[in-house]
Amino acid sequence: MKQVSFIHTADIHLDAPFSSLGDKEKADIRRQELENCLKNIIDRARIQNINLLIISGDFFEESCVRGSTLIGARNLFSELYETEVVIIPGNHDPLKENSYYNTLSWSDNVHILTDSNRVLFLEKFNTCIFNMGAVGRVVDDYSSLKEKSVSENTFNILVFHGTVNMPFEESNYNAIGSKEIFDLGMDYVALGHMHNYIRYQNEKCTVINPGSPEPMGFDEEGVHGFVQGNIVVTDKNTKFVEANFVPLNGRKYHNIELDVTGCKSNEEIIQKLSIDDNIDFFNKDLYSLTLKGFIPKNFTPDIKCLMEFIKNKCFYIRIKIETSIQFDYEEYLEDPGIKGEFVRMLMDMQENEDSPERKEILYMAIQLGLQAMENNRVD
Repeated sequence: MKQVSFIHTADIHLDAPFSSLGDKEKADIRRQELENCLKNIIDRARIQNINLLIISGDFFEESCVRGSTLIGARNLFSELYETEVVIIPGNHDPLKENSYYNTLSWSDNVHILTDSNRVLFLEKFNTCIFNMGAVGRVVDDYSSLKEKSVSENTFNILVFHGTVNMPFEESNYNAIGSKEIFDLGMDYVALGHMHNYIRYQNEKCTVINPGSPEPMGFDEEGVHGFVQGNIVVTDKNTKFVEANFVPLNGRKYHNIELDVTGCKSNEEIIQKLSIDDNIDFFNKDLYSLTLKGFIPKNFTPDIKCLMEFIKNKCFYIRIKIETSIQFDYEEYLEDPGIKGEFVRMLMDMQENEDSPERKEILYMAIQLGLQAMENNRVD
């Protein structure tokens, strides 16, 4: 049985600014954690004698990456004596004349994929590495790839940084469909660009986007990591791919909501936060807390006060207020107009309703209805 082993990662974004944190110290910590993330992947490749380390774009942030960071990465790559490193540029580390891809002297085992017309053949692993979209011309590159012959006698890998199975719009970088990718006849397709794990597969080809190994923002909740696998040829000359997701991220991002309906003080909000079974802070994670519900007109939650209560419970917290004014609908009971009629009708419905859930829905309907009539809008 013959095989080639690989680790596939993408979207590491070395030296990403993390400016959205608004905290230089924490941003510096997160940047260092990206370097640690890369080091952990490289250590695994070295210890397990992995044949290929594939980085499918956005290896670093072109606009703010430090030369020292990439020199450190280059030195780590040079210590992978048994591993070939394959990198394709992405939209955050594009192939420019003065790019570090061109100006830095990389070790001999590092291969920067820049030309889709060139197939990288790694003889010692009997592996052909194809690429497309390195300079953002995926349509032209795809046509060129379709004309190439793909041998059944080699391991065939396509490295691609782009958008798969999404609308073909200008905002979707290097957009293409999975059917078109399958038609190329590859064994494994190493995607990058989307920061979440995605997998497509048919009987001959496995296509994986590993996602960012360390999450970058609040739109990247959940577990992050990389892919490790093998392309195998059995003694009966049958070829198949084994590929597994390996969790890696040290921190997670969480989006949480708290219903503060009826709260009249920050202390009451803190009390609700303390007893909510669905909210549990971990000191290494990052949280975005959104306050929802209806509160009195004369009360505005104090974000600084709430953050003071939470800040030592987690690595980072941001708080958003999306509450609405709570109307005292009993004041409208004697109103002879449409507002009074509306409140009386829904209160009668509430009175005759047995279900607590339905009662809550009717309460919300009263609040939103009054909001619309009083403010000519619903928040």
